[in-house]
Amino acid sequence: MYMNKLHPHSVGMAAGSTAALMHALLALLVATMPDVTQKLINLDMALHFMKMDVMLQPFSAGGAVALIVLAFCVAYLVGRIFAAVYNSIARGR
Repeated sequence: MYMNKLHPHSVGMAAGSTAALMHALLALLVATMPDVTQKLINLDMALHFMKMDVMLQPFSAGGAVALIVLAFCVAYLVGRIFAAVYNSIARGR
């Protein structure tokens, strides 16, 4: 069976863009509805069987930009690594 080759840059861009969008939405929630966001975080912790005192910090535009950029960079790197590993395994078949 022939497996298509993944393009590491494209996979990295897709993963990075998705992560950046998700974190941008989180930052928007924190900026506009901090009480709702706190309840969602508490729900997420409970669904993961965790009890931790996680408290939102006041919104910071600079912090939001740093979060979005860092999320993009980490996910981009993970996407590139995933594509490289996939291509290596697919080549061996």
